[in-house]
Amino acid sequence: MKNTIFFSLLFGLILNLQAQVDYYTLTQANNSGYPDVSASATTLWTTGDEQEQTGVPIGFDFYYGGQKYTTCTVGVNGAISFTSSQISLSNNLASTDSNKRNIIAPFWDDLKLYASNNGYIAYETIGTAPNRIFKVSWKNISHYGDSGHDMSFILELKETSNEIEFYYGHCNSGANLSGSIGFNYYDGANTTFISVTPDNSGMNPTASRATSNNAIDETLFPRNDHYTFSFQHAYNDWDFQPRNITLADPRDNSTIVMNYMNNIGATNSHGHEPTCANFNGGDVWYQFTAPTTGAISIVRTAIGDIGDLGYAIYHNAVLTDPVYCNRIIGNSSYINKPNMVGNLTAGDTYFIRMWDYGNNDFGITPFYVAKVEPNDEAAFATDINVQPESASVFMLTFASNSFAMNSEHINGDPACAAYQGGDVWYKFTAPATGEIKIVHTNTAGDWSSLCFAVYGSATSNTPIACDFIPIHFVTPPYDTKVVTGLTAGQDYWLRTWDYNDDNIGGSGGFYLTDNDVSAIEDYQQLAFKFYPNPATDVLNVSAASNIDTISITNLLGQEVRYKAPNQKQVVLNISDLQNGVYLMKVQTGDKVSTVKFIKK
Repeated sequence: MKNTIFFSLLFGLILNLQAQVDYYTLTQANNSGYPDVSASATTLWTTGDEQEQTGVPIGFDFYYGGQKYTTCTVGVNGAISFTSSQISLSNNLASTDSNKRNIIAPFWDDLKLYASNNGYIAYETIGTAPNRIFKVSWKNISHYGDSGHDMSFILELKETSNEIEFYYGHCNSGANLSGSIGFNYYDGANTTFISVTPDNSGMNPTASRATSNNAIDETLFPRNDHYTFSFQHAYNDWDFQPRNITLADPRDNSTIVMNYMNNIGATNSHGHEPTCANFNGGDVWYQFTAPTTGAISIVRTAIGDIGDLGYAIYHNAVLTDPVYCNRIIGNSSYINKPNMVGNLTAGDTYFIRMWDYGNNDFGITPFYVAKVEPNDEAAFATDINVQPESASVFMLTFASNSFAMNSEHINGDPACAAYQGGDVWYKFTAPATGEIKIVHTNTAGDWSSLCFAVYGSATSNTPIACDFIPIHFVTPPYDTKVVTGLTAGQDYWLRTWDYNDDNIGGSGGFYLTDNDVSAIEDYQQLAFKFYPNPATDVLNVSAASNIDTISITNLLGQEVRYKAPNQKQVVLNISDLQNGVYLMKVQTGDKVSTVKFIKK
């Protein structure tokens, strides 16, 4: 009988897609046969040294280290990798080097195919879904420089169960072997691994997570052994370590790292249970660092095996009440749509607890978590003021869409003004006129046209108005558009973008007014003056008639000064105000004028 080793990586109750290798355990199992590839297998090489073949098709979705793979790199040096395009001849499973990551190694060494030994490296996928098997065979391969001796071994990846098996045939190698057997997982910063040291007695193989044995020679080459690596729980069950999530930048798809929520084998977490989203246990955990905006979005990319997905956000590791709890409906309408979570403390660690709603299903569903950028989504729009048409100086807003994402997933395609994405959002309160005038200044921007749509809510996908404003003049009178029919005092959301999105990274200068044309002459009628601007300690204000009231507000709309002087000249002490821009509203009789000044 040919000498055989069988490595089987069992994930919890049959399957755990997210397991880091540190959570596997080694047990002894029965011997098995040596299932070489068939005559129809694809041969990669019959001779050669240091070759790698990238993009080798597995033939099905295979999960390793919490990620899904459909291809791998096969190397002459007795291993495959899911992420490295080269597999180093330096066989250190503990390494973080780019050519030593996410390695599965039946026997990793400096190997070579010699034509005189009639060997090959070949692969094939056999069977039918959902039980297909991907096989790679290293047949009659030798250590470099030792063509007189050879050995054979096989790697198998199994669909659905995600088992990994190593089979070993003959070994008549000489004294040059110095290999590694095992596998590793690189999480972006650290490597976890299991390094196996065989034992000739077949009774006492050892597996280390601390020391990588990189010197397995011909005396320890596996013979008549059969090992099974079992993973007993979902690795991010609370009794184990929550999986760390790197937040994606929604404006850069290359930063998205997919996670595969898998609660197969998960146990109920100890301590307080959430009373939301129909929690019944079977939960798994993740952790992340809150971004500077204090907001994230959880994006489910497929339904998978789970129906409705329950989740809760915790501010610390103690199982107290969550700060947020919700569910993602398990139908196609909710796929690829962000589920927003806000009011988080920037820089703090938070935990995501996930489970199947009602715990009716155990399985897998893919998702990622993205940070929410300022005014990149309607839910986190930037507040802006609607200024009076009669203002002497207007405060500009610059809509910058540097790396802005497409908001179609929530608000749909506005289907106007050549929308191609790259939109940013603002929120305003409709003035008493029920109208706004949007003024495109482009004074310090570079958008060719300011495109806009106005919505009645942050989740609406039907705009109230949609148009674009070209830029013809960089000095007054600027180009404008008027939106009518608004309800005074009601909040509205303003979506802005550059025409045809052909200038991502630029900005468009604009401001909003109440379009109260009747008030334009009020400023002149008041004969209103104030100085200095900028001001440091005091502000001198005068008018042709007695001033009834003076109100000063900051850019958040908060009133910081109020005075009813009933005189023509007033000196306002502003020494205690913080440095910044303020709006001052002066009223005389039925005439009102609003101006901007700077405190420094």
